[in-house]
Formats: sequence, C-alpha cells, structure tokens
Amino acid sequence: MEELKKLHNAETNDTSYDHVLKYTGVFGGVQGLKMLVSALRMKLTTALLGGWGMGLISAYNAVWEFLNSASSMGIPLNATRRTSELFEKGTAEEIEHQVMVIRTWVLWSALLSVLICLFFSPVISYFFFDHDWNRWPVVMLTSLVAVSNIIAEGECAILKGLRQVRKVAVIETILAIGTLLCTIPLYYILGIRGVIVGLIACGFLSAAVHFSFSLRIVSYRVKPFSQTTFVEGLPLIKVGIPYVLAGLANSSLQLIIPAIILASHSMDELGYYKAAWALMIGYSGLVFLALESDYFPRLSAVNRDTERMNETVNQQIDVCTLLISPFLVLLVMLMPIVLQVLYVDEFLVVTGMATLSVFYTFLRCMSLPMAYSILAKGHSIAYLVLEVCYAVLFGLLFWWLYSSFGLVGAGIAFSVGALYDVVVYFLYCHFRYGFNFRRSTFLFCIGQFICLVAAVEYCYLVSPSAEEKYTIGGVAFIISSALSIYQLLHRSDCAKCILRKFRRKG
Repeated sequence: MEELKKLHNAETNDTSYDHVLKYTGVFGGVQGLKMLVSALRMKLTTALLGGWGMGLISAYNAVWEFLNSASSMGIPLNATRRTSELFEKGTAEEIEHQVMVIRTWVLWSALLSVLICLFFSPVISYFFFDHDWNRWPVVMLTSLVAVSNIIAEGECAILKGLRQVRKVAVIETILAIGTLLCTIPLYYILGIRGVIVGLIACGFLSAAVHFSFSLRIVSYRVKPFSQTTFVEGLPLIKVGIPYVLAGLANSSLQLIIPAIILASHSMDELGYYKAAWALMIGYSGLVFLALESDYFPRLSAVNRDTERMNETVNQQIDVCTLLISPFLVLLVMLMPIVLQVLYVDEFLVVTGMATLSVFYTFLRCMSLPMAYSILAKGHSIAYLVLEVCYAVLFGLLFWWLYSSFGLVGAGIAFSVGALYDVVVYFLYCHFRYGFNFRRSTFLFCIGQFICLVAAVEYCYLVSPSAEEKYTIGGVAFIISSALSIYQLLHRSDCAKCILRKFRRKG
C-alpha cells in the first residue's frame, strides 16, 4: 500500500513531447538491444537447427499465440486502461482492489487456455505435423507456454497502468538476454527436441521476472472462488470479448499463413518466411513497444478530452516516424548484408520479401496510434469489426500474392494491408472522434515516405550497380535523417536547449 502512494510524481504525470520522445527512445533502445540479442539467437538457431528448425519454432509460436488470444479475454488491455484511469483519479485502496480482481481473472483465463489446448491439440497436430494426429501430447505442452505468458501479460498490464515505464523497460531487457541463455544451450544439447523445452523455459522466465517487479508494488492476492470478484470483473470481460475475437482473427492469420505456405512448400520455406517476418515486422518494430507501455496508458487517461487526445496521437505519430524512418531507409540499402550477418547465405532468398515489407513497418507508425484511440475509448465492437475486415482482406491478399509471386508477394501483401489499415483507421477516427493529422505531422510523414520509396526503387527494384545503390541509398538516408533532426529540433524543448548551448559555445 505504501508503495502505491509513492507512485505519483513528476515523471509519471508528465505528458510533454519530450516525455513521449524520451520513453519512445527508451523502448526503442530496449528493442534495439532485443534486436541484437534476437539476431544472435536467430543466427545460432539457424546454425544449430537449420530452416526446418526455424519452421518448427514458428509453428509452435503460432499455436501458443493462438491459445493466448483465445483465452486472454482482452483482460491485459482492459486492465491497463482501467488501472490507468484509477491511477489518474483513484485511491491506493481502489487500485489494490482492482489489481486483485484483474489477477483473479488472469488466473481463470490461464486455466481456460489449457482447456482450449486440450480440445484443439489433435486438430493442430494433424495440420502442422504431416497429418499426424498422434503429436497432440507435444502440442499440449504449448499450453504451459500460454499459461506463463498470460500471467506475465497480466502483471505487465498492471505495471503499465501504474505508469511504471522504467520497470517495464528493465523487464524487457532482462527477458531479451534471458531468452538467449535459455534457448541456445537447449538447442545445442537436445537439438530439435529442445525447441518446445526452450519455449516453456522462456515462458516460465517471463512470468517469474514480471512477478519480481510487480509484487514489490502490489502484493499478490486472488479470490478465484469469490462470486463478488467474479461480478466485479465482468465489465473487463464484456468490453474484452470483442478484443478476444479480434485477437482470434489475427491469431488465425498466424495459423492460416503457415498452412498456406506448407500446402505448397516445405518447412524450410516457412522458416524463410519467418526469418523475413522477424527482420521487418519483428526487429524493425523498434519503437512500437512504447505504444503499449507508455502511450496507451497516457491516451486512456485523456480519452474523454478530444483536443488532448488529438495532440497525444499526433505526438506519438511524430515520434514513431521520426525514430524509425532513417533506420528503414538504411536497412533497405544494406538488406543483403544484414541478412548475411543475421542469418546464413541460405536466407538471402528472403531479400525481396524483407525489402518490400518496409512500407508495412512505416505505415504502422501512423495506423497503430490511431487504432489505440479506439482501444482507449473502449469501443470494442468497432475495433472488432475493423480488425476482422483487415484479417479477411489480408488473408485473401496474402493467399493471392504468395501463390502468384512467392515470398516477394508476401512482402507486397504486408505493405498493401498496412496502407488499407491507415486509410480505414483515419476515416473512422476522423468521423467518430474528430481526429485530424496536424499539418506538420502530415507533411513530415509524406517527406519520410518519399525517402523510403526512393530507397526501395533505387536499391532494389531497378537492380542497380553497387555504386548507384549506395550513392542513391546514402542520399535518401541523409535526407531522411535531416528531416528527423529538423522535426526533433522543432518540437523538442530538450533538443532546443542543447542546440542553444552549442550556439553559445560557438
């Protein structure tokens, strides 16, 4: 209780542009570390297990992520929103009670994941393991991964709602390194059998690390057999069920896409796809972790104030685009080198997919902050409809383009789907919430988009010589960096202060 009373301070109440930049940068740095550690893990994994092993990891990940989405009932997201609102206006006693309700429902959802896995494991075994129904006991082991991660997500949601951004960043750092130390020795000792053991070990580690931080703030209490607690948690579920269905739609894609690939290719091809996905959608999502950890709690706190909400969304789009655009341009220019460093020469076949997926990552800088507006408002039905429409469109788009152009078509599908997302979320947020892009934000995004298009055009599509590639790519990178620096100096008080000090010294 005493710890809860100490949480309100200048840092947790700050909503300035510099705060957004600071914590987006902090989580960008954490993601950068995760990227390096994950790259090392991927390099060692491909060396130890090959493309088939990568495909197997992808299949198991798809299974436990499906279980997670099917059983979480949207509790983590709504827990963050509710805890953030109480942090803004509630008392320590109210927060402590709400946390108890959240943890109780998280426990129930974890048990639900085991039941769902028990029911679906034979079917999953049939589709993922060469039409073999008898692999279901191994599939059942993924429920342990789902349980651990559901519990960890619940604790993380509580920390986010209480604005413990630093603690979340530390946790992510510990888990990045811990995952490497858990998996690689197991792959080396057990080979392919170490895949499922490694996933379970990483799940247990995640739960343990989250508990080690959250329990210092709010002691662990649950009331799994209390009717009162059940009733109090129902609003979380009522709002959360559409989120669950939306999550199921997206998780179903993660099951359908491997099935599409395996229908016409081997597990190796699925491994190649996963490698490209990890690079452009996993690794290069350098700043998106901050959206859930810092941005969503702040947005939830101002969700009833249209003007402040507009400003918050534009700030986050600014910062995400500012940080990620130069990185994407540089990545396009150096793509073959990056693939050789991160993986092995065998994975150069994914150059096309990885390059053409960069627009997906760039456009997510705009669509995700708008999508979180709907989540912050608690308009779960609208979110469900938009996500299901996207899932259906993307599923059909992926099937068509992958069937026609292979992995290159997969990259195009990701980018076209992201463009659809930006347009749809903007139209919805504009007409329902009165959202508008700030003129400076819109022009900045257009400028960075042009730099990215130039990089893709002249570094990949026209098959340039090495000299042309690095010259034009280098110019695009310099312009993109200059635009980001200008925006930083224009919007950030901290950057302006540093610039003034340099001028005085000059």
